[in-house]
Amino acid sequence: MTYTETDLIGTIEERTAEHIGALSRAQLDDIDQFHAGGTAAVDRLLPSLRLGPGMTALDVGSGLGGPARQVARSTGCSVLGVDITPSYVETAAALTRAVGPADRVEFHCTDVSGLDRSDFEAAYTIHVQMNVADKGAFFAAIAARLKPGARLAVFEVCRAGRGDPDLPLPWSIDGTDSFLATPDELRGCIEASGFETVEWADETGWALEWFHQVGARMTQGGPATLPTLLTGGVTRVLNFAGGMNTGILTVHRGSFTRR
Repeated sequence: MTYTETDLIGTIEERTAEHIGALSRAQLDDIDQFHAGGTAAVDRLLPSLRLGPGMTALDVGSGLGGPARQVARSTGCSVLGVDITPSYVETAAALTRAVGPADRVEFHCTDVSGLDRSDFEAAYTIHVQMNVADKGAFFAAIAARLKPGARLAVFEVCRAGRGDPDLPLPWSIDGTDSFLATPDELRGCIEASGFETVEWADETGWALEWFHQVGARMTQGGPATLPTLLTGGVTRVLNFAGGMNTGILTVHRGSFTRR
């Protein structure tokens, strides 16, 4: 199993030498975004979601809750995050209670198919489907929880060639839970699950530049970052960046409308 970290709040406080309630926005931004691009990647998704006050978005694979809190702060909407890793859900909830906005962001430990709602006005996934073998069922479950005409935004990792990236990776330690699709396969699967494409863009170059910047900060002994909180995290992130640099992996951003 890949996501085995426990007592993440304790680890965060140890690495930052701060109580979580005293962490600055910049400190949290380095910690609670489990994907390439960090907060800037979320900013790239926001326009396509068309969210505002009084609306509710679904965060599928919400991790430590950074994107959910950022989306709620940026748009004034409410966000419900779902994730199947209990320790991540517990950490996301604790961070939200400490730094807000706790009145508009909540997290449930469940697969999206177990969520008994169908009234969301938008949904997004950020580096999630690589762990999902049945992508058709996954995106169909998301579609079933959205209103007709609702938006879906994705920021996802794909396979570009026939080679395999070096292990471990952020989403898989030994490769047994990694199910990479090509960009065309992923887009086709999303469309077949009840969505129409609005935009589909290759963000690999942009993501690589972000990795270079983060790597430079880590080399210079910068602040605590998410890779330092994860088991083998630095190696996993370096292998991810290496896979993009050699053309094995890509990162694609997509915007879709639920039919």
